[in-house]
Amino acid sequence: MRMNTVQTKSSETPFKNAVRALFSDPREKAFIFAMEGGLIRSDDLDETRFAAEELADLLGELSSASDGAVAVLSDRPLAETDRLLAPLSLPGCGSSGLELRIPGGAHLKLRIEADLDPVRRFLDGTLRGDTLLGVDDDGLSIALTHGGEPEAVERARVLAREAVSLAPAAYRVRFEEAATRITFAGVSKARAVRRLMSCDYFIERIPVVFGGRVCDDDVYSVVRSFGGTAIQVGSRDGHCADIQVPGSNDVRWLIRDFLADLGDRVH
Repeated sequence: MRMNTVQTKSSETPFKNAVRALFSDPREKAFIFAMEGGLIRSDDLDETRFAAEELADLLGELSSASDGAVAVLSDRPLAETDRLLAPLSLPGCGSSGLELRIPGGAHLKLRIEADLDPVRRFLDGTLRGDTLLGVDDDGLSIALTHGGEPEAVERARVLAREAVSLAPAAYRVRFEEAATRITFAGVSKARAVRRLMSCDYFIERIPVVFGGRVCDDDVYSVVRSFGGTAIQVGSRDGHCADIQVPGSNDVRWLIRDFLADLGDRVH
């Protein structure tokens, strides 16, 4: 697939105008943002909070302009995303699809924390005294953090597969840049998007998604199945998005630019 790269802060280009055009006719579009990788690139908590303060204003205005068709997909629990984007409580998913909020505010939790207890017991016994890996348990998934070190990466993959073998129909492994994550089978951000696109405010809209991580490729495919456009935020080899923009700052710039233009047209 041919992929176009947009330098949004340089001189005017056809590709830049093409991305801008995706925001036109906002009442015909559904805007979907991956929190991690799409809206926020840094793992630094202070930088995340600083970016989130502006994002709350921008996403709130975009939601108003699109009559509520804005969703946020996050690896974080929904409660944490809500704290970052307060006072917003946007539709979308948390915990990589294990939590779903549909328009109108209904919050569906597709699994509970206790469903991962067999994995916790296995890892507690196996990792006692282990110095290669860290464990990050957010309740609905467990990440074996390895920092990219080859020996630790392999150790994390082996242990994760052993943990999943406890109940192969219930669990799955997801490989991330700095961790191997054990989560539940049958749920994902892509499935959450498919569900959202059948809900009020989103149904019969043309979706536009901004993502960044490997796990967002499945979201890109779902969005295209609805006739939408997938935008990769930041450089990543092998992604299947239609367009690439340099970074999350450019996504915020595009939203600001659209809102400013919309205000000029209204006034």
